[in-house]
Amino acid sequence: MPLRRDEALVLARYPFRERDLVVVLLGRASGQLRAVARRARSLRSSLATATEPLAHVRVSFFERAGSELATLDEAVMVRSAFDLAARPAAWAAGQVVAELALVYCPPGQRAEPAFRLVERCVSCLLGGHDPAAVAWYAELWFLRLGGVFPEIDRCGACGAELAAGARLFDPAEKRFTCAAHRPAAAVRLSAAGVDWVRAASRRPLERVGHAPPEDVSGWLVALREGFTERPIRSWSYLTRLLGEGAAAARDESTAGATPAPPCDRTR
Repeated sequence: MPLRRDEALVLARYPFRERDLVVVLLGRASGQLRAVARRARSLRSSLATATEPLAHVRVSFFERAGSELATLDEAVMVRSAFDLAARPAAWAAGQVVAELALVYCPPGQRAEPAFRLVERCVSCLLGGHDPAAVAWYAELWFLRLGGVFPEIDRCGACGAELAAGARLFDPAEKRFTCAAHRPAAAVRLSAAGVDWVRAASRRPLERVGHAPPEDVSGWLVALREGFTERPIRSWSYLTRLLGEGAAAARDESTAGATPAPPCDRTR
C-alpha cells in the first residue's frame, strides 16, 4: 500500500463513523478520489481545516486494492475558499461547479482539464466574478470536456456552414441543423444566445461577464441531463439566491425613484 501524492480540490466532505470525515477530492493526476480523514472531526485536527470545501490542497494518501476509500495521510492547503461563505450566491455557484465535477469525473480516471476548470471557476468567484456567469460557464465546459458538445457553426446533417444569427438544434440527434434539415421538434437558440455560447467556448472565464439568455441555459441543462441522466441539485439553491438578489435590486431601485406627483382631480 504505497503512499501517493497529488494536488487536489475538495469537492465535498461528510461525517463518517464517530470522529472521521470522508473527503471527496478531484486530483490533478488521480481524478475523483474518496478518502477517509481519520479523527478529522476533532477540533484540533489539521485535516479538518485543510479539507474545507472548494479548498486547493496538496495531499498524500494510501490506497488499498479493492477498497472504495483511500486513507488521507496529510493535507496542506494551497488556497482556501472560505471567503466565499460571506457571499451566498458565490458560495452556491462554487457548489454547482463542484457537483458538476462529481457527475462528470469518474473515480480513478485522470481529469486534469476538469481540475483546471474547477480551479479557474473557484478563483474567479474569489475574485468577485458574476456567480451565474461562472456556473453556466462550467455547465458548458463540462459538456465540452465530456465530448458531447455539438458543433455550433456547421449543420450536423449536411456539413454546410451555418449563417450568422439564431440556430436550430435537433434534440433527437443532438446537433445543429440548417433550415433544410430542420426537424419538426427543433429547439431555437437566439442570436444573443449563440453569441454567448461562442464567447464562452473561445474566451477565458474572466472575459465572460454575464450569464446566458434563458433559451441557452435551458438548452444546456437539457443537453447535460440527456447525457448524464442526473440533475444538479445545487442549481436550485443558486437560482433561488439569484432570484432573491434580483428582486432586492428592483426594490432598492424602486425605493430610490422620485415619486410621481399626485393627480389633480379638481379640474
